[in-house]
Amino acid sequence: MPCSIVINKSASKLQVNKGSYDLDRISDVQVKVLSWKDKILNMVMLGALVSSILFIFIPTEEQGQAMTLFLPAVAFLVGACMALVMSTKYEFRLEFRYSDGVGVQWFTAAKGRTTGDYQMFKAREAELKRYIQYKGCSLK
Repeated sequence: MPCSIVINKSASKLQVNKGSYDLDRISDVQVKVLSWKDKILNMVMLGALVSSILFIFIPTEEQGQAMTLFLPAVAFLVGACMALVMSTKYEFRLEFRYSDGVGVQWFTAAKGRTTGDYQMFKAREAELKRYIQYKGCSLK
């Protein structure tokens, strides 16, 4: 799925795919290149999640001891493989100031796999950093 990032300065909005974010609430922006460490962490977390969800549906020991030991391991491997297949290489991240008391937090606004995505992310990062710096200078 192609990613689109549009900076609408007149409306003071950043549109990422179908999401829209207020430019005045963005504190910082970064493009992160994910390493194998990040991908392995995602694999372990999704594998553990799928395995733990399966524990809800596993029959009791009286109904089948072999299945009780076998299925969680298979579910972990399936979840880990799903995470590897769905993994991306680049993330476009925003530091956003929430108004509901959450504070300032980083979140991933878009993900990409290709070098074209990476180049677009870097261009939008530079443009947003200039806007944030200009906005910061004009407020002083």
